[in-house]
Amino acid sequence: MSSRLRLRIGSGSDPGKVRTHNEDALFTEGGLVVVADGMGGHKAGDVASKMTVQTIAEAFAVTDDEYTPSGRWSIFKRKQTVRDRLADAIRRANRTVLDTARRRPECKGMGTTVVAACLDDGVLYHAHVGDSRLYRLRGGELEQLTEDHSLLNEYLRLGVIKAENASRFPYKNIIVRALGLSPTVEVDVGQDQPQVGDRYLLCSDGLTDLVDDEAIAGALERSGDPDTIAAGLIEAALFAGGLDNVTAVVADVAAEVS
Repeated sequence: MSSRLRLRIGSGSDPGKVRTHNEDALFTEGGLVVVADGMGGHKAGDVASKMTVQTIAEAFAVTDDEYTPSGRWSIFKRKQTVRDRLADAIRRANRTVLDTARRRPECKGMGTTVVAACLDDGVLYHAHVGDSRLYRLRGGELEQLTEDHSLLNEYLRLGVIKAENASRFPYKNIIVRALGLSPTVEVDVGQDQPQVGDRYLLCSDGLTDLVDDEAIAGALERSGDPDTIAAGLIEAALFAGGLDNVTAVVADVAAEVS
């Protein structure tokens, strides 16, 4: 018998205790997971995040030699690697968000962050723009696999402020890279070699702004199915004030025996 890896996925999203609507969006199907955190107000952020997850989902729904529903060939290059397809899909989402904002006055200024991961042939490929994050818990150790595109992180990297002062930084929610800001966007891409028993978390900053890494690790270490763990993380953010929309997707790595 041979075995391959698969993801057992659970997810949840909540508008929080302050916001009147949820501008986060998520997609989970097969080995693909996407979380987008919209911004712009008046529901425009909601438009941007939904467009982004839809664009990425469509990129993986169309195979190399398959027609799209409109009868045209896929917009994505044939024989493209998963890594490149993730990046291209995010860049296309950026153009779609910008074009929509130009056509629709009510969407002016909208944007979104995004983090996406796809398990393919035993490798977890990931890509992101902004401060939505991807974590991995392995053997009780939590590791952040993405790097925030934020003013706070830039200042930490440059040594302008110290880590112990980060929580008091007044501009920690300023994003320096997001979809919808300019015609081109730099997408950070990477890959990880998952192991059976690993647990991944994709989340919006509505979680990480209120729940620190130690508490996140503690929640991920608990036994339970991914949906239960995701719900627990969201509850922790709500208990801490629920100041923003909060989304969490938990993906457990398991062996699929054939």
